[in-house]
Amino acid sequence: MERKSASLWLLAAVALALAVPPSRAADPLTVSIATVIPPGTPVPMGLERLSEALNRTGDFKTAVYPAGQLGSLTDVMDRCLDGDPTIMTCDPADLADITVKDLSIAQAPFLFSTWNEVDKLTNSAWWGELVGRVEKKGMRILAYNWAFGERHILTRKPIRKVADLAGLKIRIPNNVNFVKTFQALGAAPTPMALAEVFTSLQQGTIDGLENPYSDIYANHFHEAGKYLVDDDHIKQICLIICGSAFFDTLSEKQQKELIDASVEAGKFQRDLVLRLANEFKGKLADAGATFTNIDRAEFIQATEKYYSYPEFSAWTPGLRDTVLAIIGGK
Repeated sequence: MERKSASLWLLAAVALALAVPPSRAADPLTVSIATVIPPGTPVPMGLERLSEALNRTGDFKTAVYPAGQLGSLTDVMDRCLDGDPTIMTCDPADLADITVKDLSIAQAPFLFSTWNEVDKLTNSAWWGELVGRVEKKGMRILAYNWAFGERHILTRKPIRKVADLAGLKIRIPNNVNFVKTFQALGAAPTPMALAEVFTSLQQGTIDGLENPYSDIYANHFHEAGKYLVDDDHIKQICLIICGSAFFDTLSEKQQKELIDASVEAGKFQRDLVLRLANEFKGKLADAGATFTNIDRAEFIQATEKYYSYPEFSAWTPGLRDTVLAIIGGK
């Protein structure tokens, strides 16, 4: 009797197990990918590549929001710090303002002569240590092999020497590095959201701006101010970041997928930046922009005072010498 009851119990248990549907895989995690850069330029094009790669993993469901659709750079950075499932682009100086001050030297004026020097810095042990310090401050750098590009000055009147910039209101991104760079050049740096720039330039609220050629063309800034200075004052690194709080909620597999996809998309994106730079310069010339020649050495000399500004007193002592030793020195 006991043996029969046990058999019946076993049959019932098997039947119950068969009746329960197998657990399905977890739904993909929805992640927003944000940038203030307009579509049709290398950064959003790279982000589309990143989005496609993440969606193919099956672990993520992503979409790209260019041109500040999710808010200003500061707005999105706040979202990341709050643990929001958001990936974004920013530059070293933006991230330095809220994490580790030493990071901002990567965006000092005229620091790099070539992109190879940029790679020397970001592949160094010094940079790796810096990335770890940033993570402890609440932000995770997923990739640093992307590029915003080389930045140039556009104005409503021609600029041929440093003195021509005296007092001009030049729109800049809202971070200390850009402010001090253009103060050193004698201009009046004017932080402003990118979405406000065209109207401000058109109305004369600002006298000029500085951006990569791709962004100048995509935003039609050359229609409101046609004089361009081919000065390449900053070779601007683009970082792909998210909040540490969000990153820590992911499985090891998801974390690896996120990093690998960001780095792979970065290879495509920076190659695109370098290949298209001259193409966008040509498009600007065809559209009527005028390029003025400058003595670049004069501009470099003018920005030497940048390193003595008190805003950079929080840098580790000897930081500039450390960086110059890594990239080959000047």
